Amino acid sequence: MTSILINISIRRTSANNSATVIYMYVCLCQGVTDGQIREAIMEGCCSYREVRETLGVASKCGKCACLAKEVVRETLTELQTSQAALAYPAEFSAA
Repeated sequence: MTSILINISIRRTSANNSATVIYMYVCLCQGVTDGQIREAIMEGCCSYREVRETLGVASKCGKCACLAKEVVRETLTELQTSQAALAYPAEFSAA
């Protein structure tokens, strides 16, 4: 059996046409993009397991699991690096 990798991208342009963001589908079965994975992490998911439970990525055929894990790992690393660069880590509390 031969596997075929399909790379499908979504191109979004902001209202003032100043920036173009390209999203890549990571999970074709559930229609999940790398942007959605990053967004889930920014909204509070702290692990691949939490992203999988939230978005359903890799819950059907599982062929996307390695790529999904890589996107999660890269995003968490970027987030930790940006937090380390701050003099005082950003924390928000309800008043």
